[in-house]
Formats: sequence, structure tokens, C-alpha cells
Amino acid sequence: MNLNKSKLQEMCQARGWTFPKYSSNQQGPPHRPRFSASVLVHGFTFNTKTMLTSKKEAECCAAGLALDYFDENPQPPQPKRPKCFSFPAQPSHIPSLAPPSSPGLLYHKQNEIWNETTSTEGKKDTYELELMLAEERKLWQREKHQLQLKNIELENQIDMKKNELEHCCKELQHMNERAESEQKKADNLIALAEKRKRENEKLHSEIIELKDQLQAKQAVNEDFEAQKKIKALEQMLKEKAQELTDLSEFYNPLIFKERSNNDELQGARRELIEGLKNHSKIYIGVKTLGDLDLKAFQIAAKRRCTALEEANERAVELCSMWEDYVGDSKWNPYKVIMDETGKRTEIIDEEDKKLKNLKTELGDEVYKVVTTSLMELNEHNSSGRYKIQELWNFKAGRKATLKEGVAYILKQWNTLKNTKRRRN
Repeated sequence: MNLNKSKLQEMCQARGWTFPKYSSNQQGPPHRPRFSASVLVHGFTFNTKTMLTSKKEAECCAAGLALDYFDENPQPPQPKRPKCFSFPAQPSHIPSLAPPSSPGLLYHKQNEIWNETTSTEGKKDTYELELMLAEERKLWQREKHQLQLKNIELENQIDMKKNELEHCCKELQHMNERAESEQKKADNLIALAEKRKRENEKLHSEIIELKDQLQAKQAVNEDFEAQKKIKALEQMLKEKAQELTDLSEFYNPLIFKERSNNDELQGARRELIEGLKNHSKIYIGVKTLGDLDLKAFQIAAKRRCTALEEANERAVELCSMWEDYVGDSKWNPYKVIMDETGKRTEIIDEEDKKLKNLKTELGDEVYKVVTTSLMELNEHNSSGRYKIQELWNFKAGRKATLKEGVAYILKQWNTLKNTKRRRN
């Protein structure tokens, strides 16, 4: 299809015609435009029947239609054109007259016959041209009306999508605010419960210590006051135990509520991931953890293969093989180290046999891509090591928070709203 324009120009040049003239029409939103095209060749116009994704593809399609027509009609009829009237030597349908006695009279009669003939033909051609213009005007009006209807339909669809996006953003923002408020309350109650628990444990240890002291004293001499004190302590212990039971009953609903809030936040996060799947990956977007960058493998394959097609096939094969290795939970290319604070941390084992062979055969760039994917999976999906989709902050190179995702959606909505206002 890409050679249709060149072939059509060569055909016009070979037949002595003027070069083709192309015109195109763009429809649809800026991020997903659609194109139609037409070409004028030797007085004939050829229009594409469908909308295509690029202007070049639409022009090539129109050129292909022209080539098919002229292949089937090597000598096409001449298009209709307005006639230019001139005075011929003598029309064939005018009867020849015998020369009169006076030359001036012959000339006068010939002019009268010629004027009547040319006037009749001119009126006929003018009427045909008016009919053609009226038909073209009707077609143009019909196409204009169809385009207006399509434009109104597209504007209605855009308004519906904007309203849905606005409603979704408001719901997400409300859920986020409510979750943050509930999280703060739960944190405060949990902290209070932990404090009470520590106080009860301390009091319990003091009671046990006093009991031991009292038993030691009773072995020497029973003391009434000590017995009275131990009873008071036992009563206090019972009261504290009851308080601890009540606190546990209060603490369990808080844990359940915290888990419910966490489920809501995870649901909102999944909705954000589903909504941002096909968006650009400039700031906030969706990243598939476990996917490897094919470009790095293509660069490495080109160093080993001279043919471009062979290099691309080898790169795809290597990339697929290493994606299987990365997702294999039986392979453990990590080692545990202790940092300065005494915390255990997992890092890549550079002495791993597979990784050493990878670095030697394909170079540092492919090695970096594979190790980065391994660390991301180990951090965010260490249990299964299978591919997962995650809300990602591409600018910071880390997992994006729910607050960042909601802020990005609101920003996109405001931009879309301002664009609509400027159009209006």
C-alpha cells in the first residue's frame, strides 16, 4: 500500500497527465485521530470509504482506488467540461446556399443561421451544468448534515464520559478522606489499648512479686495485715482482669474495622489500576512487575547477529526465556545480609551461576534489567514471583500511593474540563 502513491504518479507521468492532487480530512479527538482522503486524477475524484489511523495511510488507500480504476479502464472517458464557443468554418447541419446576386446578403444570412445554432447549444450546455451543480450542492449539504450529526454525537459522548469521571473522582476522594479519618481514630484507640495492656502487665508482675514476698513472710510469721493487703491486691487484680477483658472486646471491633477500611482502600486502588491501564506512563500509571524491557535484549542481540530480522527474533526468544526464569519461584538468586541496624535484608546474589552467565553473554544492560525486575517482584510479590499490575510512580521509580493516584485523576479531570471550556 505504501507504493500506491509512487505508482500513481509514474502512471500519470507516463500518460502525460497532471500529477495527482491529494486532500485529507481529520476527525476524532487529538489523542486518537481518524483520517479520510481523496485524490484528483485526470478529472476523476476517488474517495476512501473508511476512516484510517493516519493521513499517509488514507492517501495511499485513495491512490490504490485510482490505480484499480485506471487498470480496469486504460482509456477512461473524458470528464465533462464547459464548452467554449467559437465560430467554425461552417456547421455541417447548415444547408449550403446558392450564391446570391449580392455578397453582403449571403454573409448576413449565414450569420443569422450560426447565431441561432450556437444559442441553442449554449442554453443546453448551461442547463446541464446547472443540473450538475445542483446535484453536487445537494451531496455537499447531505455530507455537511451528517458531519454535524456525528459532531453532536461525539460531544454528547464526551460529556457523558466527563460526568462519569467527575462522579468517580468525587467518590474516590470521599472514600480516601473517610479512610484517613477512620485510620487516625483506629491508630489512637490501638495506642490507648497498648498502653492499658502494658499497665496491666506491670501491675500483674507487681502482684506476683508481692505474693512471693508475702509467702516468704508467712513462712516466718503470719501477718494479718499482709493477708489483708494480699486480698486487696487480688481484688484489684480481678478488677484489672475485667478491664482487660472489656478492653479486648472493644479492641476486636477496631481490628475488624481496620481490616474493612483496608479492604476498601485496596478496592479503590484496584479501580485506579483498572482505569489507568491504557494511560501514558509519564508520571502516574500502571506497571506490570515481572515484564522485561525488550530493547535491552535487542541491543545485545544486534551485537551478536548481523541480520536485523535474526537479531529481533533472538531478542524476543531471550526475553521470553528470562521472563520465565524471573517468574520461577524455585530459583532463588538472593542472599541475606545484616545492615548497620541489625536488620536482615535480601539483595541480589552476584555469584549466582545464571546471573553470572547472563552478564558475561549479554552484557551489563540486560543484567541490570533482569536484576531490577527480580528486586521489584521480591519486594511487592515475594510469595509467588508471578507478574502483577501495580499503581506506579514512574517519576520517582516506586510504588505510587493511593493519594498520588487520586490527585493525578483529579488533575486530568481539571485539564479536560478546562479544554472543554476553551472549545466553548
